[in-house]
Amino acid sequence: MKKLNIFSITFIALMLMLFSPGKSMVQEGEYISDQEFYDELAPYGTWVYDEQYGNVWIPDVDQDFRPYATNGYWAMTAYGNTWVSDYPWGWAAFHYGRWRFDDYYGWEWIPGNEWAPAWVTWRNGGGYYGWAPLQPGISIDVSFGNDYYVPDNYWVFAPQQYISYTNIYNYYVPAYRVRSIINRTNYIHNRYAYNNRTYIGGPRREEIQRYTSRPVRIYNINNVNRPARVTVNNNNINIYRPTVRHNEDARPRRVIDGSAYRQLNPSERIGGTDRRRGTVYNPANASKLAETARSNRPDNNVVKVNTPDHNRENALGNRGVRANRPTVAGDAVQTEQRRIDRRQRNEIQQQLGNQRRQQQNNQENQQQEEQRRQQQQQLNEQRRQQQDQQLQQQEEQRRQQQQLNEQRRQQQDQQRQQQEEQRRQQQQQLNEQRRQQQDQQRQQQEEQRRQQQQQLNEQRRQQQDQQRQQQEQQRSSGGRPIRT
Repeated sequence: MKKLNIFSITFIALMLMLFSPGKSMVQEGEYISDQEFYDELAPYGTWVYDEQYGNVWIPDVDQDFRPYATNGYWAMTAYGNTWVSDYPWGWAAFHYGRWRFDDYYGWEWIPGNEWAPAWVTWRNGGGYYGWAPLQPGISIDVSFGNDYYVPDNYWVFAPQQYISYTNIYNYYVPAYRVRSIINRTNYIHNRYAYNNRTYIGGPRREEIQRYTSRPVRIYNINNVNRPARVTVNNNNINIYRPTVRHNEDARPRRVIDGSAYRQLNPSERIGGTDRRRGTVYNPANASKLAETARSNRPDNNVVKVNTPDHNRENALGNRGVRANRPTVAGDAVQTEQRRIDRRQRNEIQQQLGNQRRQQQNNQENQQQEEQRRQQQQQLNEQRRQQQDQQLQQQEEQRRQQQQLNEQRRQQQDQQRQQQEEQRRQQQQQLNEQRRQQQDQQRQQQEEQRRQQQQQLNEQRRQQQDQQRQQQEQQRSSGGRPIRT
């Protein structure tokens, strides 16, 4: 009987471990299927079917989320620059697969099977380092070419001296300056080869040390055996990074039809762009998307619900874990075994019920948190509007003061012009008076000279006449002098 109890306890523990979501374990030498991504990331976001890329994942994140920028930093390892994320799902979305920005759903992650320290491409120049997520279907070789186009809003730039800071997010360049910095930078072509694999390494350790003027630590990658948040202690980066095998039957438990949802909700975009902030995220619309996917009564035209048992069997099949129960002979033993099975089913159902209640509580907490966040956003928006209004008023006051100063300047210029004109006219009048006086004087002098000349001429004429008369008298008197 004690052996049976031991067997029962062992069997229950095995079943709870297999059927407990989010507790997958990988031992050394084993592998998982990509079903792991669907199961482990579901609590942190929404799976959406994209006609081009298949099942993509939309994370539940902050308003200004950007991959390889928000809640994380760069650390140097044997693989090159490795992204250390603070998100509990960072072990998957920043080291497998690719990111792309959709004009409706925003940033979405496309699963992949190959691990890397980070799936990004790098730029350097003008005192800055820059990096951007590699888009789906782009190989490492293509990403090094100048013909590879990366949208401006994919890039994140920071001054070179802060690249190894854990709070590097405080030094990111504003989005509106990205285009000018791109024009002054070039692609970094550094690769790291490790265990017969090639990775994009980004800036080299020696180069970073030269720019930062301090030593750069090289961390060890330490594998953990279950999905968890990446942690760093001493000189180790502890990260879950199993070998992933593709499974054709793997799929999310619930997935949104991306095209159908967009048609039903054309004005409720989750992603958008802003000149100052770059890509932005609408939490309210993202929450509606998540509620649509997790509804107790999902719309079959928008939400596809896949059978959990089918997914679990596929996942377990790829892990190589078998849940076959050992057979026990005897009617009494079989009766006991059926009783154990019923108890196990009840325990599993109870656990699932607790999980559902926990999810509901989490949703309520999320809604309350969302309400508080929206209220805070509204308050911040009101403050921003008030500040903008104050700035506008101050700007208007400055503009009015400038207009007043301009009017004063124009009045002063006009007064100066009037005074100058008056002085000019007065000078003209004075000059004219002087000229007239001079002309009058010249005329008077001329008239005096003329009169004097006339008088002189008249005197001369009279004298001449008188002389002629005397001469005439002398001739008539025979030469006798005439007595007077």
